Amino acid sequence: MLINILMIVFILLTFFIGGFFLTHTNKAFLVFHPESNRNLAGIVKFGGWSLIIIGVVACVATVMQNNVFISMTLLVAVLDIVAVQLMLVHFFPKKSMKTVYILLYNFLKIT
Repeated sequence: MLINILMIVFILLTFFIGGFFLTHTNKAFLVFHPESNRNLAGIVKFGGWSLIIIGVVACVATVMQNNVFISMTLLVAVLDIVAVQLMLVHFFPKKSMKTVYILLYNFLKIT
């Protein structure tokens, strides 16, 4: 029963994030400006549609109650989200990246 509740939360998150990406292909969000970069807009659109599709597959997996299918869906979703994030990092502003590197360096220096 708990897996069903968690899958419903996961499905809602994938639909929300996928919809957010699709509505922001022509608007700026966070530090990204897909309206001025066609490649970035394509990545955001791909990320949105892939998350919507994964949400639909996750709905089917939840209704079927097949643990293997649910596990495979979660694995594909994680890989997709990581891939989209890695593609978005390429378009991160250089000034912000310098700040990220400094924070990461200081964190690693402390530990």
